[in-house]
Amino acid sequence: LFYCKGDAVVDLTRDLAAEEEARITYEWLINLTNDPDIIAPLVFLREREIVHYQRFGEALMDVREFNNCKRYF
Repeated sequence: LFYCKGDAVVDLTRDLAAEEEARITYEWLINLTNDPDIIAPLVFLREREIVHYQRFGEALMDVREFNNCKRYF
């Protein structure tokens, strides 16, 4: 699903929540098995979610910084 409210802070916050939810799901699945052939791709996917979370967090900080700066027209 694609969610977009048109407000960068709202959209990025929602993206952060989705990435964290996915990471938690992958960790839960990793803990359910001992099979290395299943664990390996799940670990990769979990690490990818962590990187996505970090990048969305950086983007959110940039947006907040932009919104807080004074602009003169």
